[in-house]
Amino acid sequence: MQFWFGFLLLFCGLSLHRIGPAFRRSNFGKPIISLGLVLIFLPYGQLSSIEENLFDIMLDNLPWLILSIVGVYLVLYGSQIYWVNISPIKILGIILIATSWIYYFKFIFNSQKEDFLLVMANLLGMIFGLIYLIWIIKLVESHTPKVAESLPLSESEKKYVTSILKRNMGGNKDED
Repeated sequence: MQFWFGFLLLFCGLSLHRIGPAFRRSNFGKPIISLGLVLIFLPYGQLSSIEENLFDIMLDNLPWLILSIVGVYLVLYGSQIYWVNISPIKILGIILIATSWIYYFKFIFNSQKEDFLLVMANLLGMIFGLIYLIWIIKLVESHTPKVAESLPLSESEKKYVTSILKRNMGGNKDED
């Protein structure tokens, strides 16, 4: 029960963390993710055979997953935002991602032949899924209607906006 409850907390924490910093609930995301990971990776009792196999696979894949997650985070953090580029952090992230792939393929080649074919089929499925996702995003964005540019304010609209601003901000009424 603890093992599956850990997964539930992990996904709840990810959902809370995704709502963004504008909401105070997002502050609970990281601690709930951490609690979920602790419940998953520190099992209290004996696991069933299926759960034991899942746990072993997760432990085998944990090193390259951590490397890739940290690498992706560093690449995104070092990417150009508002004309500020943090190249050393981005380069470190790319190195970590490349290392994770090397570690992943080293792990695959050390596994049995049947496992290798299964992993390659899964990898091919992930690549097709990623290509499909990119295609769907491109399709949706290309069919989204462009927002028309608004016309400039007329003189009466400018006077109306000015009067509202003066009234609400305490402007000089003698200037009217």
